[in-house]
Amino acid sequence: MATSSCSARGFRDVRYNELYEGYNDYDEQIRFLTARPQRGGKALSPPDFFNLDHTRTPTPQNALYYRPPSVGRARSISSSSLTAFDRPMTAVRAAGYTSRGTKFDPLNQGARLTNAQKRDELNPEYQVRELESQVNQMLEESATASFLGQYATALEKAKEAGKRERMLCKHREQTGLADQVNTELTFAVCFNLGYQYEMNRLHSEALNTYSQIVKSKQFPQGGRLRVNMGNIYYEQEKYALAVKMYRMALDQTPNSYKDTRYKIMRNIGISLMRTGHYQDAVQSFESLIDITVDHHAAYNLLVSHYVLGNCSKMRSCFTKMLLVKHYDPERDDDIEPDHTAVFRRDELRQELHARQNQANRLILTSARIIAPVVGNSLVEGYDWVIELLQDQQYVTLAHEMEMDKALQHLHQRDFQQAIALLKEFERKERDLQARAATNLSFLYFLEGDLANAEKHAELAVLNNRFNACALVNQGNCYFMRGDPERAKQVYKGAADVDPDCVEALYNLGLAYKKLNSFEEALSVFKKISYVLPNNTEVLFQIGQVSDVMGNSRQAIKWLELLVSKVMHDAGLLAMLGNLYVRCEDDAKALHYFSESHRVCPTDVVVTAWLGSFYLQNELYEKAMPFFQLASRIHPEEVKWKLKVALCLRRTGSFSKALHKYKQILSAHPDNAECLRCLVHLCTSLGRKMEVQAYESKLWKVDQDHQRQTGSTMACFGQRPRRVGYDSVKSSGKARDEDWELTDDLLPI
Repeated sequence: MATSSCSARGFRDVRYNELYEGYNDYDEQIRFLTARPQRGGKALSPPDFFNLDHTRTPTPQNALYYRPPSVGRARSISSSSLTAFDRPMTAVRAAGYTSRGTKFDPLNQGARLTNAQKRDELNPEYQVRELESQVNQMLEESATASFLGQYATALEKAKEAGKRERMLCKHREQTGLADQVNTELTFAVCFNLGYQYEMNRLHSEALNTYSQIVKSKQFPQGGRLRVNMGNIYYEQEKYALAVKMYRMALDQTPNSYKDTRYKIMRNIGISLMRTGHYQDAVQSFESLIDITVDHHAAYNLLVSHYVLGNCSKMRSCFTKMLLVKHYDPERDDDIEPDHTAVFRRDELRQELHARQNQANRLILTSARIIAPVVGNSLVEGYDWVIELLQDQQYVTLAHEMEMDKALQHLHQRDFQQAIALLKEFERKERDLQARAATNLSFLYFLEGDLANAEKHAELAVLNNRFNACALVNQGNCYFMRGDPERAKQVYKGAADVDPDCVEALYNLGLAYKKLNSFEEALSVFKKISYVLPNNTEVLFQIGQVSDVMGNSRQAIKWLELLVSKVMHDAGLLAMLGNLYVRCEDDAKALHYFSESHRVCPTDVVVTAWLGSFYLQNELYEKAMPFFQLASRIHPEEVKWKLKVALCLRRTGSFSKALHKYKQILSAHPDNAECLRCLVHLCTSLGRKMEVQAYESKLWKVDQDHQRQTGSTMACFGQRPRRVGYDSVKSSGKARDEDWELTDDLLPI
């Protein structure tokens, strides 16, 4: 131990100038302290506990009792003053630290901060700043809600921001800080309120808000909001006011804002096109083209030249449109194969794709507009456009124009040329082959060549089994061949591939109808009606299927909806009249049959029903014109002439009725019904000689009829009863029911 003590003194002598000397000293009395017991109950002896090198860090077991000696005189520590949970003070402990978690504040500055904060809350400038922060917060919330599409919430936040901004201005006036008005904040609040009105389609409120900003001299930049006002007028189809606002905004926009001025000038040109001032629109777009060529501006300029009929200008404008540099992902993207998946999700790349797709759409639409008119013929115009597209590396669009050229030949009924052009695609890309085969199948189907139609439909399906149009064509071929079950399966596959393919769904309903699966057919047609609520064919199919299923009321509901859209369809009106006859609603039936007769007077079924209806209700004067019309439509039918004679007899015109019967007998001498009526009428009029003549003719006609049927009345010893003057005299009157035609309604 003496050696250790001497080494310590030697250390102090050598480094007497050290600032932190004495750290290796420790109190001799600590040597005799009892150590903390271990888990096994064995205590460490003092030699074991302090047999440590002074350069080592104490272990967790002895760290509770060990501490380096502090600077200065060591204190004497008794064993009774330490407990197992006490930690000796060390010099490395932070000043002012406490384990109780209270805030470090050695100078007691918390009370002073609280008092300063209380003084700031009473300061007007501090209150103004707080109100401004609240207004800014409401503006941010309104903008965020608008960005998320929650326009109603955004408008509420904008109104609340306006209220708080007015409170802020009032507070400034009351506290004498009116000279510190934040005009930028006021402008932001008003502009946001007007914009939210515009997003909620409250156009009048938005215009009022924008007008207040524009008219205020506090906002020199407010003139640019005339663009927003012009947009509102454009949406309201007030194009003259929109042009006025755009021009005023253009005058107030500095020349340094080139993009803004460019867009305003483009809006002016579009508005002029809407008003029909195409010459002024051409001047506006040409000034834009001189600055920079843009696909939208070039397209609108081309449309204006098309309306004015300037073919040379159309050629020049289309050429300029193609000279704009376009983005080709196959040529411009130099991406390593390992990075392809990463760059596909790149937002910049997606934006470039979207812009180029839009440019291609405008170019293709422009080509379709000018191709039929820029040449001396249709073929020459399309050839010029296709060649120009190929020269400018728009190969895909050139193929589209070739396909469109074939369709134009179809519109002109030049089927052979269309077929020849479509067959050229069989040697091109797989996708083009499928599209050409689809069109060829459709063309052959229209011509009635089911073999070639089915052949090309199968080829199109083979090239692309997810082509819904090809599947529909294939199903049509099966349907026309009398195989609705197979056609149904193909239509289902087309509907699964493209749920929005209305043709597949409609044909599927027809297939179910052909298979007498009326429940499934009705379900399919109703599904289509949700997509196409105004389609007349779908409404008719629903009504007809409901009628077949026996649900007349439901059929009437759908067919009346159809009548509101197709008001002059005689067959539809007659169908509704027949449905009301089944429902025993004669008034509605008469209404629809009358409307059908008004639209198509030559429909003998409707005409006969109307005549029979009036005859049944003993309105002979009204029934007679319908029977006369029916007799003129079908002069070979004797029953309509007999109905006319019956109406004359019922109205008391016996001489006219007798004359009519004689005319019928001269045209049809073997008509037994006419002879019976003549016998009855002559008996009523007392013409005995004529009665005998007509009776003999009637007896001969009956004999001939019986002879033809293989039975004679002679075998029974009978002769037709003579009904004439004597019988009338004996009986007192002739029974009309013996000779009259029945008044039953004719079948529809």
